[in-house]
Amino acid sequence: MSTNNTLSTRSTQPEKARLGAVGENMVVSMLMQNGWDAFNANCTIKNYKSIDIVCLNSEIKETPNYPWKPVSALIQVKTSVQKNIPTGFTIEDSLERDLLKEKVMGPYVFVYVNMVNEEWKFRYFILSRSQFIELLHSAHVWYKYDWYREKEISEKSPAGIDVKWLMGEDEPETKRHKAFVNPLKGVSCEDCWENIWKD
Repeated sequence: MSTNNTLSTRSTQPEKARLGAVGENMVVSMLMQNGWDAFNANCTIKNYKSIDIVCLNSEIKETPNYPWKPVSALIQVKTSVQKNIPTGFTIEDSLERDLLKEKVMGPYVFVYVNMVNEEWKFRYFILSRSQFIELLHSAHVWYKYDWYREKEISEKSPAGIDVKWLMGEDEPETKRHKAFVNPLKGVSCEDCWENIWKD
């Protein structure tokens, strides 16, 4: 490992499980560099459902009634070499805002990895819980209903979020689909670690 954002490797395509584990540990490192305490929940329970990292911020108290208790964030990490990063939800799930509100337990960190000069480069995109729900839902309502198709898509297919959406970009109208207005409103969430502590 040459820097916090690169990974030397002999392989041009690391296996999925290894890449996911590397992404989670890179995120733990970045959280700790921000001055927060963090640990990987998967160290105790393999593939802990809906949570990868528990992070504590001792500068913020949970409530005034409990001044000794720091606020915590339950973080999900998704790491991919593809620009459309799987979220762990299906398209069908993504169309149901109430279901997402029930299932999403905290902020999401998307780690996009690509090869530059024989080193893996890591980019971090951090969405608060509400940002993630809104982006996932609105993007897949657009994908389901605002495309011109002869054949319906399978709602059981995995739902992904594109890196350019994480950068706040819209999708212009084309012959294939209507325009998509990004709820991030042109604001990239890259390296926005403060979103960990927002709802």
